[in-house]
Formats: sequence, structure tokens, C-alpha cells
Amino acid sequence: MIKSYSAFTSEIDDVEVAISEILEQLEPEKNCLKYTVAVVACYYEFATSGFIAELYRRLGFPIIGATATAISTNRGFGQLDFSILMITSDDAVLTAACSDSLGDGLEEPFKKMYREALEGHAEEPKLILGAAPLMLNYAGDHYVDALSKVSDGVPHFGTLAIDNTIDYSESYVIFNDRFEKDVYGIIVCSGNINPKFLYASFSSNFILAQTATITKAEGNLLQEIDGAPTIDYMEKMGLAENGKVSNILHAVPFVLDHDGEGIPVSRVILAWDENGYGVCGGLMPEGTRFCLGTWDKSDVLGTTVRTIEDVMLNEGISTLILFSCLARSYALGTDILAETEKVNETIAERIPYVFSYSGGEICPVSDSANSNSFHNNTVIACAF
Repeated sequence: MIKSYSAFTSEIDDVEVAISEILEQLEPEKNCLKYTVAVVACYYEFATSGFIAELYRRLGFPIIGATATAISTNRGFGQLDFSILMITSDDAVLTAACSDSLGDGLEEPFKKMYREALEGHAEEPKLILGAAPLMLNYAGDHYVDALSKVSDGVPHFGTLAIDNTIDYSESYVIFNDRFEKDVYGIIVCSGNINPKFLYASFSSNFILAQTATITKAEGNLLQEIDGAPTIDYMEKMGLAENGKVSNILHAVPFVLDHDGEGIPVSRVILAWDENGYGVCGGLMPEGTRFCLGTWDKSDVLGTTVRTIEDVMLNEGISTLILFSCLARSYALGTDILAETEKVNETIAERIPYVFSYSGGEICPVSDSANSNSFHNNTVIACAF
């Protein structure tokens, strides 16, 4: 059996007060079982101030997570806050590990990380929870493919770090007392655990009819559309003017008909590089046709509520982790906490949970092995 406990604090100036609030809510001395880990989501200053490092020393069990632009738990929601979900069990083995720097590639750091995380497991893992860095030289698909390879397809659920700055310069992966921009953190779970996954994007009536084709791309760099430079397409669609892209471009969904299978895969442009290429959150295969999508506040909130209600239909769950793409928050306009509040209202005290915005979502497309996938513009859920 797995038990979970959520905690939340808005105290950012006094480390001791904040730690006291978290410990009072979690009661680790009373609630920790044989195996314990924690997932965190927070405003970046909770990492840079030394708060998380001190909290880790007090708790004494592994912590992984990522910075986010807004968070929600049973205890509260907000933008400049800290949340933690303590997960504990006697019969589900829970271990954690962190990679070395990913600056020179993924394969070897991932092999080492996964090997370290497997120590203490007598059975095959059933779930990997991950916290990934926002490194624009990698597509999110690269992380998914590399970890799936070293783990033989163990279901992988996680998020890419994000933050409130204009250039995402304070986006950190958090592991124990560390916060880094180029490492990957994981929790590996085996034994008595049966994870369930669900994801949703925007409704089909918010996908525009006009199609285009990616005619030149390199990985996640979008170079040409319909045989012309990407910037020309952006100007045609009103997303750029005089060679300069609109500030809202990173909020516009690109809905790909992946491999011509009619299965929608959504992507966003995170940045615009010095060559005039769009740096996308995921791979942009040449020859792929796509449409643009639009956002609607009611649709964002509706898909989130439906995802929660559907995943909560699973029996025997005691823990819920949710991530929503940062791009979805742009549909909320000035009501920037509408989704975090709606999550809080919908779940209330039914189950311990943590929710945060994400720079990219990692979620299997089914509950079976070898179905890991990277998403943009989605809300994803993992319950166990």
C-alpha cells in the first residue's frame, strides 16, 4: 500500500518558518514507512535560497522535482509558493537518482543514473517519475527515447522545468540539496504499485482547418514550412511582422498529423534562434502536415476537470500527480490562477496530489510498457 501526504507554504523570506510549516503538515516522524520519496514543484527562489537543501537535510529522504510558474496542492495554490508530495510505502520500493550533466549527451548519464536508481529493487520497475531540464538543444522526445532505451520501456511520467522569467533562465531540476539546469532526476518504483495514466489536449473544434507541411527541419529546429523560411509562414499567419515574431508565438499550438496516422501530436515553439529557426519543444519531422490550434479558457479548464474525474475512477489509488503545459495557462488571460484553483476545488481532500505547470509533459499513451511519449499543450495525470 502507498500513502501520500501533501504540504504547501507561501513563506519565502524565513527558511525556518517555511520548514516548520512543511514538517507540521507532513509529520514525517509519524507517517514515513519503509520507503519514502518526495516530489516537489515550486517557485524558483525556494531552490536558490537554500530552503530545499535545508528541508532535505531535515527530512532525510530523496526529493526530486522542478521549478514551475504556478502550483496547486490540497493545502493551497499560487505562483510564488512551494509544494511537496511525500510518497511512502512498506511494499512498494521507491528509490531516486540524478544524472550527471547532460551537456555532452544523454546516453551515458542516463545509463549511470538508472543503474544507481535500480539499487535495492528485487523486481522489475513499474514506474519512473522524472524531472527534466529545459535545455533547448534537446527536444523532449530525446529524453523520452533515451530513458526508454536504458529502462527497456518502463512507463515514464514527468515534467520539464520551467520558471516565471522571460527567457526561462531560472528553470531548475531539483534533486535533494541540489538545483541544476542540466541534470535529470528520477524516482524508480517497483513492487505493490499499479500506475494509471491519462492525458488530454484541447478540443478538436479549436484546431484550425488550414494545413501546412514541414519541409525542412533538424530535430526540434523548425526551418522551413511549405518550402519557404519559417518566418515567412509566421508573417502569413499574422504571427510575425517585418521578420520579428509575435510575443504570443510560444502560446500557439502546432498540431501535427504524426507519421500521417491521423494521431494529433501537439508542439510549441519555445524560442527563436539566431538563424531565424523556431526552437520547438519536441521533434518536428520533415514531411509532417500540421494545423495551428487556438486556446479557450473554458476548454482548458474543462479538459483539466475531465482528466481529473476520469483518472479518479480508478480503484485503489492514493496518490495523484498532474502537470499542465505552460502554454495552456496563456488562455486564462489575467485569471492566471484559474486552472490551479480549479484543480484544488475539483480534488479538494479526495486524494493527496500535486499539480504544476510544465515546460513539456512526459506521459505514456497507455498503461502498458513501451508507450512513453512526449507532449506539448496537454494536461497529464498519473495516479497510483
